[in-house]
Amino acid sequence: MPRSFQPHPDTPDSLSRADMLLRADISFVLARPPHGEPVLIMQRDGHDTRFDSLADLHGTGFVLCPFAENQGHPVVLIRDELVFRGWKDIEQALHNAARDLREEVSMPSFAVPSASVLRERLFQARPDSGYAGALSSFLAALRSGHFDKLVLSRSQNVTGSYSAARIFCEACRLYPHAMVSLCHGSCGTWIGASPEVLVKGEGDSWQTMALAGTHKSGSTEPWDEKNRHEQEIVSQYIRSTLRPFVARIQETGPYVVPAGSVEHLRTDFTFSLKKTTDLHELAAALHPTPAVCGLPKKEALARILTTESLDRRYYAGFLGWWGEEAADLYVNLRCLKLYAGGVRLYAGGGILPESTLEQEWQETCHKMCTMLVLLGTQDLPDNA
Repeated sequence: MPRSFQPHPDTPDSLSRADMLLRADISFVLARPPHGEPVLIMQRDGHDTRFDSLADLHGTGFVLCPFAENQGHPVVLIRDELVFRGWKDIEQALHNAARDLREEVSMPSFAVPSASVLRERLFQARPDSGYAGALSSFLAALRSGHFDKLVLSRSQNVTGSYSAARIFCEACRLYPHAMVSLCHGSCGTWIGASPEVLVKGEGDSWQTMALAGTHKSGSTEPWDEKNRHEQEIVSQYIRSTLRPFVARIQETGPYVVPAGSVEHLRTDFTFSLKKTTDLHELAAALHPTPAVCGLPKKEALARILTTESLDRRYYAGFLGWWGEEAADLYVNLRCLKLYAGGVRLYAGGGILPESTLEQEWQETCHKMCTMLVLLGTQDLPDNA
């Protein structure tokens, strides 16, 4: 039986007023970096700023970049004209905004299904013809040697009435190692808990990572050759991509990191940039990574856009703080899009010649559980 939403005991009650901003269509970002304090960012006019491409991006603030340019989805920047840091200041800012909106927008109500019902909906779904057809096409291209790797994604809708504020707060509680974000604006409403750094740093200190290879969290099975090979492919791509931009580089890994109901292999890269490096060019060179696209990158991107039965929009794009000479950008993985009748979950997996339909489909189900657990009235069981 669905139950009405009540804020989590560790969550400031007034944070639920963020849902009023969504109803009033005011653009804003709530973000909580790994092990950091939450931040609310807004423009003074209540809107956001859009650019046709990453190359056009200018100004500072929180950016949301789509998976692919020229697909009808702009680069969205919410300028850091109003910034509130920490739960207390965010509560006060939301309280003031809600007070100003009270005559126009009422506080929405929510009916939250149980976690067991949500999990049953997810795992009972079977591969559809679009996903199966795209996988077959990808496997043929891989086995013929045209690609080293391709990434196939899918989405799944989960109906219901959900609070964006509740989802955000639960993500902050459950995923302290992730960049947790709630972005609302002309891009729609996106909530995510990303573990993957695209690039971050300032001055002489920068870092990125290769995050690839997946298996079930807590599994005692050794990492198989497919996953180790997938991780090495991404690591090699990072090495070669960084070479024209960096003065020095250091590498650590691979090692295992948790990400909700799954685990990944990760290799860290720390480096300093050449003085001639432009941040736009560096971000464009790294995005999209093989972890969300494939190799060779240009050809893999074209194949995905023509074959995959999914408009990724901002899933597998990147988001985070964008500055004049600094950045803190994350790949937009483990995310969902909130809409009036429910949410749309997204997940993907690296396809290699030995991949099978059932194996890849189940991997996406387990990845979707990372966000699915945030929707229900109780945590998912350990074997989710």
